[in-house]
Amino acid sequence: MAVFVALVMLTAMLGAFFGTARAPAVIRAVPQEGSPFAQLMAARGNGPFWWLLAIASSQTLSAGVMLAGAPYFATYIMDDPKATSTLFAALVIPLLLTMPVWVWLARRLDKRGAMILAGLLLGGGTAAALATPAFGTVYTHLTLLVAGMGLGGVQLMQFSMLADVVAADAATTGRRRAGMFTGLWTAIESGVSAFGTMIFAAVLTAGGFISSDPSRRVTQPAGAEAAIMIGQCLVPAVIILMAVLMTFNYRLTADRVQ
Repeated sequence: MAVFVALVMLTAMLGAFFGTARAPAVIRAVPQEGSPFAQLMAARGNGPFWWLLAIASSQTLSAGVMLAGAPYFATYIMDDPKATSTLFAALVIPLLLTMPVWVWLARRLDKRGAMILAGLLLGGGTAAALATPAFGTVYTHLTLLVAGMGLGGVQLMQFSMLADVVAADAATTGRRRAGMFTGLWTAIESGVSAFGTMIFAAVLTAGGFISSDPSRRVTQPAGAEAAIMIGQCLVPAVIILMAVLMTFNYRLTADRVQ
């Protein structure tokens, strides 16, 4: 799992770097605000930053729920504990391969449009996995390939749109505060990611799941498998849909950045 997360972050950062490498530096750097509270106060009036952070945090939360649920999904729904590795591969492979496509789509549709499309693919692929008991293992991996394409898009657009927020703030305030914004972004997203496991655990508890090693199947109450399906597929899909709806109201498009 750690390797998966590292690959996601590395790919997104590389894509964002190469996508913004030619952006001109227009404002001088200034000393950073010191304490976290001071940084929050300095950023409090930047609406696009907080709106984008809310979108990205929702996407991160949904991914956290999916990652927490994958071992249980593989063991109890797919009846194959070893499938956890192939499920992660189904997410990572399209994430790595589709980055150039998302760069092209961002230019054609604007970053907001590309983010919406990516969110729909991620949410649609996640929700489609609900039909796994009817269609089997191959179908599940196909749905995750679709979700992986969407995950690659949202990861790239998050960082690329954050670069736009930093540039717009610099043009407005006369200050380059990239370190402040990225520091707040990282701190808040790290906290949000941890809630993914808590949400999945709460769903399992509601379904009466008996605590056990996720790689070893044990006899569970009738509602436990339903809880796994809900936690792995439905809950993340709903969170992603909320992020998509929020993206429609994001106003810092390419025209406004320019």
